[in-house]
Amino acid sequence: MPRSKQDLSKKHISAEVCILGAGPAGLAAAWEMARAGVIDVVVLERQEGPGGLARTESFREQGYDLGPHRFFTSNKEVKQLWREVLGDDFQPVQRLTRIFYRDRFFRYPIAAADALPRLGLWQAGLALASFARAQLGPAPAQARSFDEWVSASFGPRLYETFFKVYTEKVWGVPCREISADWAAQRIKGLDLWGVARRALRFGGGRQAKTLAEEFDYPRLGAGQMSEQMRLKLEDAGLRFYFNQDVQKVHVRGDRIIAVEVPGMRIEAGHFLSSIPITSFMGSIQPKPEEALLRSSERLGWRDHITVDLDVEGEALFPDQWIYVHDPGVKMARLANYANFSKDMAATGRTPVSVEYFCFQGDALWRMADEDLVDLAKDELSRMGLLSSASVAAGRVRRESESYPSYVLGWRQHFEPLRRFVDSLINLQAIGRGGMFKYNNMDHSVYSGILAARNLTGADGAPFDLWRINIDAKYQEAAIRPT
Repeated sequence: MPRSKQDLSKKHISAEVCILGAGPAGLAAAWEMARAGVIDVVVLERQEGPGGLARTESFREQGYDLGPHRFFTSNKEVKQLWREVLGDDFQPVQRLTRIFYRDRFFRYPIAAADALPRLGLWQAGLALASFARAQLGPAPAQARSFDEWVSASFGPRLYETFFKVYTEKVWGVPCREISADWAAQRIKGLDLWGVARRALRFGGGRQAKTLAEEFDYPRLGAGQMSEQMRLKLEDAGLRFYFNQDVQKVHVRGDRIIAVEVPGMRIEAGHFLSSIPITSFMGSIQPKPEEALLRSSERLGWRDHITVDLDVEGEALFPDQWIYVHDPGVKMARLANYANFSKDMAATGRTPVSVEYFCFQGDALWRMADEDLVDLAKDELSRMGLLSSASVAAGRVRRESESYPSYVLGWRQHFEPLRRFVDSLINLQAIGRGGMFKYNNMDHSVYSGILAARNLTGADGAPFDLWRINIDAKYQEAAIRPT
């Protein structure tokens, strides 16, 4: 094919496989291919280093993740990969997570013996009565929106107390506009009557799916996993290119023939994409039909701001992270990385991050960095967690297209994109961004592993990546027995 003048100005490289994105999914795919002897692999990443949203960055000699991450999975292959990469630097952590609501802390997952006394006798009684009435109403499977699903499962009182405010902070729209798919994916599989019986000490009932009380974590932060994978893969001969945002994806018939980043064109026989599916669609050349582009434009993402604070003092609070359900502050979550690993903190100081969820262009996104730092300090002080004077310094990190948004109607816009992706015979979508699926980290890793096995022809291939996290057990529970 003749090349344009623009093409002639670019560096041309070729590879057997090209991976778009060096987050958990892309790195896992590269690792699995290297294990199978496939090393003619190019990995492109728009950030300065690997890890995606699971990377760790240093600020004033302390480590900060982009929001808290935990390494927990029931998948033996994913667990084996993590341990293979880090060995003794992969350490167990005893988990403590709480919810901050109305100036009080509640253990998460919610335990009846902890939550009911803190709510007070009257509110607790109303919550239990609301829960009981919900069991006589329509089943959650009939719900259309998030608020309907949660109210049908837990009752309106518990929905209002422990779901509504936080969920609307994270997604930026009323819960009635969020699809029930979101709730069904994130808080499914609970035997609610069993929970109620145990809460009231009647005994019996099936054990509810719940969060692990312990998780594993890299000694130097979540990003240590990604950095070690990159180093070992480069030693094996795989090529990484950072600060490379995909600009064009050239398609001919039912195949991708090349992708372009600034100054470089990469031709490959196979492509794996973990970049946001909407960005991928917008990069295709020649442009796909208008209806596909309209569907892509109507899929939304939630953006993310992390305010990192260098705080003087130690033992500020015992949690690894706290969910902030209180409507009196704008923050949604905060983390204390000294409680993940002491090696992330400097002596006498504590790395704390505060998270805000927003849309690009809204008031939070446009705030000056110094104003965001002041906001985080003020809110932490009002919550009684630390004094503003104890913050020695702060900085801000903004991440676009962080979380796929499951607003009502999202699936009708997503399905045409999924069919288009599947029609390209040398492409596989992987990871949270590529699949527009709010995967846990282990699900993203597993999508990369199975995509690589599809390419190498491993036993059991081909694997249907879209089914990952549909039938799998899920450990996040909103309520657990005491």
